[in-house]
Amino acid sequence: MEYTLAIIGCGVMGQALLSAIYNAPKATPETENLYPSKIITCNHNEESTKQVVELVKTFKKSANGVEVESTYGENNRVIKEAKVIILATKPFLAKQVLDGVKSEIQNKLIISLAAGWTIDQLCDYTHYVSRVMTNTPAKYGFGMAVIAHSSSVKQEQKKLVSELVRHIGKCIELPEKNMDAATSLVGSGPAYALLMLESMMESGIKMGIPLKESRECAIQVLKGTASMLEITGEHPSVLKHQVCTPGGTTIAGLCTMEENGVRSGIIKGIEEGAAVAARLGKK
Repeated sequence: MEYTLAIIGCGVMGQALLSAIYNAPKATPETENLYPSKIITCNHNEESTKQVVELVKTFKKSANGVEVESTYGENNRVIKEAKVIILATKPFLAKQVLDGVKSEIQNKLIISLAAGWTIDQLCDYTHYVSRVMTNTPAKYGFGMAVIAHSSSVKQEQKKLVSELVRHIGKCIELPEKNMDAATSLVGSGPAYALLMLESMMESGIKMGIPLKESRECAIQVLKGTASMLEITGEHPSVLKHQVCTPGGTTIAGLCTMEENGVRSGIIKGIEEGAAVAARLGKK
């Protein structure tokens, strides 16, 4: 099955998905029909479109024969041509964009990246809706994505969405009730992790370790720890206590962090992000 995929609002996250889909390895005979023959990106102005064009120039030939066209100000024409639409606009622009293409988008599959926009809201435009929350590491193939579908989405459409999205790193399906939490945990998560990394790096600098070396140490500690957790399948607390010795440096540092509210601050921060996500689609 040949089809055209439209990406409306091809900014950071739109480009991440564009890169992942275009550069996906050769599909199997069972999945080759899930890939588009053509991707059309549509932005709001010439400057943002040029960024997409420059990105595409860095790509090698698509293993799945995907072609890319980039344009701007042609949402109606692009959506009319497409069978599947990735809505990657800013949440506050989504209503304006969708209202402008209401007749063209009916009965087509929307893959929405718009934070805060619920499936019910999107179903005012089409019954076939997949909400996806991903993050910036997706641009490099190390992203995480959470997917929720409307009740009308068919099994073959679910397979298509998962196949397109999985190349950004990893993806899972959750009920829509978890999507605001996923927006904060997954979508905003890299910023929270970078704050931790930055703090570790600056602690090294404060204690006399040069910037370059502090950065390298902090990156590898977080990367190595995450890999260890994934490989072992252990709960973080189990591995954490394996590092602690009675009266040692690790337990002393952990107690000081707890006294300063590191754990509760992270939890409350992620909860607040989820609360804001819930309000975004209502504006």
